[in-house]
Amino acid sequence: MKWLIFTGACVAVLVTLGILAVDERNVIWEGRTPLCPYCRSELPNQAIVCKECGRSIDWVSHSETCRWCLSRKDVEHMTNLFDRLKVAKGPLPGELREFPQAYFRTMEAGACAYCGGLGKVMVDGKEVTCPVCRGARRCIACGGDRRVELGDPVAARHLRERHAARELAERRAELTGLPLKLTLLVDQDVDALRGYVEAETLTGEQGRNLLEMARARVKRAFRALHAEVARKEKEAVAAPGG
Repeated sequence: MKWLIFTGACVAVLVTLGILAVDERNVIWEGRTPLCPYCRSELPNQAIVCKECGRSIDWVSHSETCRWCLSRKDVEHMTNLFDRLKVAKGPLPGELREFPQAYFRTMEAGACAYCGGLGKVMVDGKEVTCPVCRGARRCIACGGDRRVELGDPVAARHLRERHAARELAERRAELTGLPLKLTLLVDQDVDALRGYVEAETLTGEQGRNLLEMARARVKRAFRALHAEVARKEKEAVAAPGG
């Protein structure tokens, strides 16, 4: 009987130790910074052991609100401004000529800010695929759901693989003397990294961050809308009987 009690006690201790070993604390996120849940020191991406305190941790990803595309409130503000212009169909006046009317009429939260969710833009009078979203119409940072994932292992692995592929392409171009073409690589990057924070590192042929290009364009749209609305309202006040 005693040996049964002793065996049971040993099994209970082993099970308890196993549970404690497996039940590691999750990494803590402060903004975009991952911290050790035990000593609060900063952790490198995908860390499972803290170098400062030596404790094992569970790596978990984290999400944040997208900082690149428009929210519902932003879209409502843009729509309100556009409606106040009361323009007929056709090209828009002033600096708004850069944008088709559909840009303002179809824009919704989570859409690609560069093309307004159309998937295409006009360049030199010709309709071409949007250089940012590659025709997918959604924001490449959040994938359209207004949330961006940080610390995702799949996205991090893809980014490492694409960096290696890009370095290989650059070496081949240097050895052969042929021009470096990265369009296909960027297309694959956009498809794989849409919805992850790693999408912020993607660059186009102009060498600029794709999301910065999109953000700069939608800011121009807002500035032009505000300027045109102010001009029209000023004209209305100055008009006889205004």
